[in-house]
Amino acid sequence: MLQHMWHLYGSCFHGVARLLERTCRSSEDGKVTNVTPVSLLEVKVERYIKVIFGDETAAKKYDPVEMSQIPRVRLGEGTLGALFKVVLNGGSTVTMRKIRPGLACSNDLELWIKYFGGLCDVWLLKIEFSLWYGGEAFVLYEYLCLGSLEELLHGSEGAQFTPLNWEIRWGIALCTAKAVASVHTHITKHGDSLVCGVIKSSNILIRTDFSACLSGYEIPYLVPARTIIRRNPRRVAPELLSSHSYSPMFTKKSDVYSFGVLLLELITGEKPSVTNLAEYVREKKKKEGWTGVFDKKLGNVTDNMHKMYVIAKRCLSYNPNERPPMKRVVQEIQELK
Repeated sequence: MLQHMWHLYGSCFHGVARLLERTCRSSEDGKVTNVTPVSLLEVKVERYIKVIFGDETAAKKYDPVEMSQIPRVRLGEGTLGALFKVVLNGGSTVTMRKIRPGLACSNDLELWIKYFGGLCDVWLLKIEFSLWYGGEAFVLYEYLCLGSLEELLHGSEGAQFTPLNWEIRWGIALCTAKAVASVHTHITKHGDSLVCGVIKSSNILIRTDFSACLSGYEIPYLVPARTIIRRNPRRVAPELLSSHSYSPMFTKKSDVYSFGVLLLELITGEKPSVTNLAEYVREKKKKEGWTGVFDKKLGNVTDNMHKMYVIAKRCLSYNPNERPPMKRVVQEIQELK
């Protein structure tokens, strides 16, 4: 792994100095004409580069000078910073995140990126490379062309609209459950179990075979818990909302609750950012019966859909101790196949 810092003198110039030479001459009729020849001075700007995560091969593949010059397509703004789609000159496509300034001190940021970059898990979006470039931190991930579950589930009809059938939603639920269960098996540098914080559809990315992987698992270790809770009030466990602690703590049990909200989102097709899904289900069931609860795009309601709702309901238990461990949730979802 590259641990040193070196200076980059780019051939692309980020500043241009203009030298204006003005001379005056008098014409025969007495008028004064300004002659302003302009010459451009080539200015080389020093850019500091430090690799945070990656090896020599990755450093050559993801050349920072190249990435600074080629066009970027903005994908959106996440909690950790802006996301861009970048097509490299070699033809490969990556997702690049520009880390929001001031998110964490540089030492903490580097430690966590190295830690998460070292996690090798098919259910987690892999960190390909990370570096400091010109005082800004960047993280590169695998690019998944189908985007997020949020886009596929709630997108407008057109390019980003895919009516997901029950089999696909079941598969996405299973992949996500496995991702969360896998996160819970890892231990942080402080000896605590790793947690996800908030599990939401915008952080679940879909592969071309409609399997899913989890992104954003770094967030609770780089962003204050209060900030995350404030931005996701309908996706977090009630004990976090009622906590009077200055720094409430996410737990495995609060992750289970957040996963239960995701299951209701898959079942109902409604957005938890707009609707309290637990109340929505209660009202729909009361007024219209089970047919009113499930997303109309799913067609006929099946027994397995009912069973998925039962799993979600257990995950959403008010008492954290009554929520099942994610390993058990994975088993129960698998049994619905």
